[in-house]
Amino acid sequence: MKSMGTCFALALAVFLLLSNSRALAQEEEPHVYQITTWKTVMPEGGSATERDSLLLEWVNAVLRPNTKILSSKNLRHDYGSDSHDWVVITEYKTWADIEAAGKMSDELFNKKWPDKKQQGEFNRRLGKYFTGHSDEIYRELPKFRK
Repeated sequence: MKSMGTCFALALAVFLLLSNSRALAQEEEPHVYQITTWKTVMPEGGSATERDSLLLEWVNAVLRPNTKILSSKNLRHDYGSDSHDWVVITEYKTWADIEAAGKMSDELFNKKWPDKKQQGEFNRRLGKYFTGHSDEIYRELPKFRK
């Protein structure tokens, strides 16, 4: 009888250990980050107020409602050699969510600006504040989290 109780306790301990390690492993799934660095310009007749208003309009219509985007951060260059950098860090749960988020963003953009003329006008007004950009995709290394 004693050995049967010991076997049961050992089996239960192994089960709990494996269950817990799988739960921890799920928490440690690496997220995927898209880092886009834009080069900003201040066009003639433009203003930071207009730029920020247009960006906020896009954020509220397209970015915030997009359920495939876990988080997004905008960073403006503060100190160093190139004061034209505007960096956007977008976090996704999986690689597949990047493509799904792109499709959802297109749908949300078309919902907010259904007319092609409206879309072109919005893109022109916002686009005059940015020249080129670069995109990089990074995978998180969860074991180094703080």
